[in-house]
Amino acid sequence: MVTDELISHLMWLARLELTDEEKKRIAVDLRNIVEFINKLFEVKVEGVEPLYHPLDKEGLLRDDIPKEHLRQEEVLVNVAASENGYVKAPRTVEE
Repeated sequence: MVTDELISHLMWLARLELTDEEKKRIAVDLRNIVEFINKLFEVKVEGVEPLYHPLDKEGLLRDDIPKEHLRQEEVLVNVAASENGYVKAPRTVEE
């Protein structure tokens, strides 16, 4: 049930300040959403296979094969710091 207390709590959670008119519109919208969800619960789905993807096709993605690559020396030219052939970055995690 959508109550004024629920609307006030949601406003507090979202840190919103709404006018009384906006609160009334949101209450109507929330009631409509709850009614729609309740209708979904009424749908009989026993024996219906789950639909994992709307298209019945496989392999829609291309193979992940590199086309070309840079040599290590070419990459290290563009970095701020390197050490022993690797990119050196500042520590982000403390021990």
